[in-house]
Amino acid sequence: MGLSLLAALRLNLNPATPDVVAIVGGGGKSSVLQRLSVEIAAAGSRVIATTTTHLGIHQAPDGGPDVVIAQDGAIPWAAVEAMLAARGRCLLVGPIAQERRTGIPPTQVDELARCAADLGVGALVVEADGSRQRAVKAPAAHEPVLPATTTHVVAVVGVDAVGRALKPNSVHRPEVVRGLLGLPDNATPRLTPAMIARLVTHPAGGGKDMPPQAQLIPLINKVETVTDLAVARWVAQSWADQGYRGLIGAVGAAPRDSAARDPILERRGPWAVIILAAGRSSRMGQPKQLLAVDGELMVRRSLRTALAAGAPKAVLVTGAYGDAVTAAVADLVDASGGRVQLVENPAWADGQASSMQTGLDALAASYDAAIFMPVDQPFVPPSLLQQLVRAWQAGAPLAAPAVDSTVRGAPALFDRSLWPALRLVRGDMGGRLVLQANLAQAARIPAAAAWLRDLDTAADLA
Repeated sequence: MGLSLLAALRLNLNPATPDVVAIVGGGGKSSVLQRLSVEIAAAGSRVIATTTTHLGIHQAPDGGPDVVIAQDGAIPWAAVEAMLAARGRCLLVGPIAQERRTGIPPTQVDELARCAADLGVGALVVEADGSRQRAVKAPAAHEPVLPATTTHVVAVVGVDAVGRALKPNSVHRPEVVRGLLGLPDNATPRLTPAMIARLVTHPAGGGKDMPPQAQLIPLINKVETVTDLAVARWVAQSWADQGYRGLIGAVGAAPRDSAARDPILERRGPWAVIILAAGRSSRMGQPKQLLAVDGELMVRRSLRTALAAGAPKAVLVTGAYGDAVTAAVADLVDASGGRVQLVENPAWADGQASSMQTGLDALAASYDAAIFMPVDQPFVPPSLLQQLVRAWQAGAPLAAPAVDSTVRGAPALFDRSLWPALRLVRGDMGGRLVLQANLAQAARIPAAAAWLRDLDTAADLA
């Protein structure tokens, strides 16, 4: 399935508040710059690409189809506007010096960002350091050259860096890498996945000098083989465990046709299970959260299923019987190591939508996906939740179980991009309306009907 760079980075493309994407690291920065610029223009938004360091002459030749050259150190506004009007994108660079194409100062990127609304520009994409074509690097004292308006820092590393000896012919600035990783002087170990993962998100590595409003998005690139993918998954999961949105990519040159594969093969990031346990259980006639199925209270079964599935966070939304439900799971909360969060929905009587939104409100900004699971589905296996997550990691914005090819409404996973629509739902519908409206994008996970049985009445329980 996969994702575009545009979707994976979650860019807004609003000229009033433009995205400023700085690309750092090694292992394909220029390819990321080119591909992202093409995708933004194809989405109907204007984009300016540039560098605050330098590019190869072949990447920005004189007379290139998108190239605008700032010869005198000033922004050539008329030429930029003309190129944007003609092609929707512009590669703004300086003159050639020492057999390289120079860039523009970061202050000029900030000036372009301030004028984005007048130019109709939704994003600026900036290559912000050099790596001498190495797959991995560490920044020198003067790097990276980040604009103050940077909103996203994409830290790139090539998967082919794994297993390389820590030497100048394979690593740019190995002496800095040694310092960041705490290795002895002149040590030349082979780089492990753990070393790569740490280097890319290190505050003096891939995360160096980030403006306070910017978010760091690490990308492991050049993933071409099954072995590459296995290594990349380990690295990206390590980033996700730290709270980052880790991307796995094979970002090459911009595609020549629409059938070309998406450049982001998979993503990793924090996700949560939101257990809806706030209702009054009027049809059951007693609190079904506290009824036993196979000797275990339904609320405990739901919480245990979420934890067994590996959820980094399980949010239990309480309401009508909040005190009793909280008491029933107190030991599980204490034993979870912070993975369980209890939240009360004071508006539980307004319907399931309010509980769904209460659960979303409890999640930190780093969470990228949420599974909604009603407390009255006691037979859902952890493996089903894991399959929903795997579909999302492969690029699906929605994932839901399907019985005999018929999509069911719960449990269902929703990517963060759909959360604004979930917040508009009212009443007792939950996420079903949003699921139905986006059914064409939903991954259908085969499920047994028995897994999805919900217990609403005393007859169901019997």
